[in-house]
Amino acid sequence: MEFPLIRPKDMALLLLASGDLLPRQRARDQQADISGSALKAHILNELVVLDPEPVQMEAALEQIIALLGEPSGPTRAVAVSVLEEWQAACASPQFVEWLLAQAVQEGLAPTEGHRRGRKNRQIPASPDSGATGSH
Repeated sequence: MEFPLIRPKDMALLLLASGDLLPRQRARDQQADISGSALKAHILNELVVLDPEPVQMEAALEQIIALLGEPSGPTRAVAVSVLEEWQAACASPQFVEWLLAQAVQEGLAPTEGHRRGRKNRQIPASPDSGATGSH
């Protein structure tokens, strides 16, 4: 494995800051979306606290899965997605730049008097998602 371009903690901080965890505005019950986002945020926050070395990323995720306990299936699924995002960040400087742009945009987005979510926001396209702007 090549030397990773980004530490797991740094990628977790970028994902937490990027607004990726905000639910999209939809005309359906979003409880599952909200629960999944909360679980992902919990996993990312644990990664920040653990601050594993890149070679220990998978072991750190296994530790987080054990820490969160049963049911472990949803936690494992979200942890796999976090691992895949970290691997993409290691393989693609453009993905890291996109995450950083998302984090900056989220930090600049006005929230007072506005509902949180992604509706009506200009989202730069992910380098590997085409022009849809979703990831």
